Amino acid sequence: MQVQELRDAWLSRALQSAGIDRASWRPVRGVEENADTVEAVYGYYGRLFVQHPYLEWAGMAGMIGPAFFAGFADLGLFPDSWRRAVIAIFGPGSRRLANRLSGDLGFYETTFLTMQKKIFEDQATMHEAYVVGGMREIEEFFRARLIDSATFTAWQQIDAGRRGGDATLVDRGNRTLLLREQLDIIDRFYVRMFHHDRPEGQIFTYLLTLAGVPSVPGAHSFPERYPRTFTVQLPGVAISVRTPLADGNIAVFADRWKLIDSDTLPDFLAFIRGHPDEARARVSVPVSLRAARYRLVRVGRLATGALTRWKVDIATAPATPATPRLVIRSTKQPPPPDDGVTRIDLTSPPVRDSPNLAADTDSRVWMKANQQPFDLAVALPGARAYRARAEKAVLISSTPGEPPDRLAVQLPPTDLDATEQTIAKYANDWRIPASAVDRWRAAAARNASSDRYYSTQVFTAEDVGFVHLEVQVSHHVPDGDFVVVTLFSWDSHDTARSDTSSPIARNA
Repeated sequence: MQVQELRDAWLSRALQSAGIDRASWRPVRGVEENADTVEAVYGYYGRLFVQHPYLEWAGMAGMIGPAFFAGFADLGLFPDSWRRAVIAIFGPGSRRLANRLSGDLGFYETTFLTMQKKIFEDQATMHEAYVVGGMREIEEFFRARLIDSATFTAWQQIDAGRRGGDATLVDRGNRTLLLREQLDIIDRFYVRMFHHDRPEGQIFTYLLTLAGVPSVPGAHSFPERYPRTFTVQLPGVAISVRTPLADGNIAVFADRWKLIDSDTLPDFLAFIRGHPDEARARVSVPVSLRAARYRLVRVGRLATGALTRWKVDIATAPATPATPRLVIRSTKQPPPPDDGVTRIDLTSPPVRDSPNLAADTDSRVWMKANQQPFDLAVALPGARAYRARAEKAVLISSTPGEPPDRLAVQLPPTDLDATEQTIAKYANDWRIPASAVDRWRAAAARNASSDRYYSTQVFTAEDVGFVHLEVQVSHHVPDGDFVVVTLFSWDSHDTARSDTSSPIARNA
């Protein structure tokens, strides 16, 4: 089966299982016209989890659905009303005008709806294939190079954990799928919102961060988990003030993943372990009914937080400084330098303290606060080096508490021609078969103008010592956006890793 046929066959089956009409799923038309589809998506995820509890990614997606559904609906109140009015006056032919006049709220509304669609096209396709055909079908995805080795390993872990009753393996595999969703699939859309009509996008996404309502029992909002804290140092005393403000922005991957990995995901896993019946019952309720409690409560939550989420601590301190000093306590990881090159050493397998992983985290993210590119150099075995003008780099331990075993370097988005040049250079530098690049270029050119197309394509390079090297290209909307991610992985001491030197992983 050809790559496009394989992807479309399983996407069509997932859409059918979810009860979604593909032709009517058009995010640009807003929440009102997509409401049934939005609800069907979360209903599908919930059913997957109820029927197959080891599909924890789907369970988490189904559980957070109400908060997102409510957010979609709240964002769409004005633009949807405006669209109705324009179409009622000027007729169905005025739909494009109505979309254009819906303003910036319409932009954020349709961007979030697009994110939901792209997640489904990627994750539901894999989930449907696994439910129907098990690892045999996931292996077909890997042979077609639609998924990278880490994603393939994640499914192997889920499968092995399910068969052997090992919840730890199941958790690891689903966490990798969650990272794929947040980094590979939707991060580009968060970046678009962040940069939209600056500083409007930064303000809007920060307000979303403040107003976020976790719908996972026990989970915390961003300002609850990572509040902005100020300390005033006076002679002999230090006054610490915790505010209801957030020390981060969900549109910034480093901030978003920190909250997910340290709070949302652990609380979700604790809930489904401690209350499995309640968890299944919760995701079985239609998302529109569960969303009611989250509708238009954000302003109230912001007001309540502004009044109540303050904490002041006074402690003795040295007599110095002689003059008052204000210190802003930050929970953020150090950003790349403004000048110079950020260097990551992979000449030998890194240990936990070599890349400055904190004791309470299993990842390190290099990115600038304004999400602008920076110079990066990765030292590899054999005196080789990878250099790039990167947008972000993510070093992660796939096994919590263990040394890191993956590095993903994401480049800024480019158009089709520039992306082809980058891939061609990598093919020459890292010995990626030219035929694989040619096949990708032909397929991408056919589909680049379609807003109904999303895919990832992976190219496998030669190993560099102990490092397995892959290059992934993701095609995003808006049309013409391509994101290249270079993936480095090495021995994780995990079970069920694929033989990445076999033809199955060599751009078959």
